Amino acid sequence: MDVNNSAGRLLNILMEGKEANPNENCKKVWSRILNVEEDNSFVLVGRIGKVFSLVDNISTELKKLDNVDVKRYMSWTKYLDTAFSKCNLESSWNEFIKHINEPILDYLHMTSGMLSTNCPQPVLPRSELESIYDGAKDLIDKIIDSDLPQSIKQYFLSQLRKIIIAIEEYKITGSAEVVDIVEATFGKAVLSKEIIEGKDTDEVKGKFWKFMAKTALVISTVAGAIQIADYTAKTFPELNSPDKVIALPVNETKSEKGTSS
Repeated sequence: MDVNNSAGRLLNILMEGKEANPNENCKKVWSRILNVEEDNSFVLVGRIGKVFSLVDNISTELKKLDNVDVKRYMSWTKYLDTAFSKCNLESSWNEFIKHINEPILDYLHMTSGMLSTNCPQPVLPRSELESIYDGAKDLIDKIIDSDLPQSIKQYFLSQLRKIIIAIEEYKITGSAEVVDIVEATFGKAVLSKEIIEGKDTDEVKGKFWKFMAKTALVISTVAGAIQIADYTAKTFPELNSPDKVIALPVNETKSEKGTSS
C-alpha cells in the first residue's frame, strides 16, 4: 500500500505484523518491525506510541476533505484501541495481533486509497533516504572532532541526529519530519547568523551547510519548494530558484517555530 499517507503507513505496519509468528515475544516483533534494538526499550515504546498516533493523523487528514463522514471512516479505531491496551511487550505477539481484524485492514485500505488520491504526501526515494542518512552519520563524526565553538557544534549535532531519527522512523512518520527539520535548520540562521557566517571559509561548517543544502534540494524535487527566510535564500544561491525555495520575510517563516532546538 502507498506510504504517501498515514493510513497507508499504518496499514503496512499492521500487515507486516500479520506475517509475524503469533507465538513470538511481542517485544521482539515490534523491535523488528520498527527497526529498534531489542534492548532499547525507551526508543521502542516511543515508536510504538508514534504508530498509535497515526490514528489521530488519519482523522486530521480526513477532516481536510469535503463531504467525508469522518466518524464512519474511523469506526475501526475501537478495535485498535483494544489491541494497544493489550500490548504487553512481555506477552506473546498474538495478544496484540489477534485484535487486528479484517474490518481494521479493510477500512485502512479504503481510507489509504482516498487519501492517496485526494491529498498524497511526498515520498522520498529509499536510495535518497539512505544517502542522507549515511551523510548525516559521517558528518556527525567530523563535527565531534572539529574545533567549532561548543554552541554551534551542539546545534549541528542536534539537527543531524534529528534527521537520522526521522529517517529511521520514516515508515511511521513519512517525509514530513525530514522536511520540517530542514526548514527549521535554515530558519535558525535568521536568528543565529553565527551558525552560517564563515561557511565558505570553515571546512566543517561548510560541509554541514553543503549537506543541508543538498538535502533541501532532494526534498524540493518531491515535496515542492521548501520555505525559508529571504536572508537565508540569498546566502544559498544554489537553492534560490522558484521551484526549490519559497523565500519568506523573517516574520512569516514557519520554520522559526523550531529554531529553539
